[in-house]
Amino acid sequence: MTIDTTRSARPTQSCRALSVRRPWANLIVAGYKTVENRTWSTSYRGDLLIHAGKNWDHDGPISALAQGIVGFASPGRCPGGYLGVVRLVDVHPAAGCCAPWGHQGPGVFHWVLTDAVELAAPVPGPGRLGLYRPPAGIMVVR
Repeated sequence: MTIDTTRSARPTQSCRALSVRRPWANLIVAGYKTVENRTWSTSYRGDLLIHAGKNWDHDGPISALAQGIVGFASPGRCPGGYLGVVRLVDVHPAAGCCAPWGHQGPGVFHWVLTDAVELAAPVPGPGRLGLYRPPAGIMVVR
């Protein structure tokens, strides 16, 4: 997979981007977190460019350590920006499944992620709410 950040690059039509708080985004692209919890569903399946937002979730390092995962304990060790690509293969309502990452409860959807590929270096850029097309100038080729 490559990321082309030249001004002439156009985002691929098939890829979407998703902004996720740190360190969850970092855990996703490292291949540890295989379920993203959302309060909304999508029919989209395919490549997701993962963007790590500015906000830090203090529960992230606690959950990572509970799984024996180290290296995600502080914002300084978890960069922001566009970090890598995963494949979204399924979205389903929470139903007592997807442990340890899947939260349970009414209105929670599990986005099942596979094939994480981390970029060699983060690509700076702003994120957005929802599922969106990658910004102009970032093209993902798997």
